[in-house]
Amino acid sequence: MTACRGIRGATTADANTEEAIYSATSEMVQALIDANDLEENSWRQCFLQ
Repeated sequence: MTACRGIRGATTADANTEEAIYSATSEMVQALIDANDLEENSWRQCFLQ
């Protein structure tokens, strides 16, 4: 059986622009990957709200 776990994160962007939101989200996802010792191809889905 494959393990499944949920990881949550939140961030804020410097501005309400596509570029600022993308940058902040990319930084957060990378921080989550690093903090949880995830391999690049070991996660399957990312939901953004």
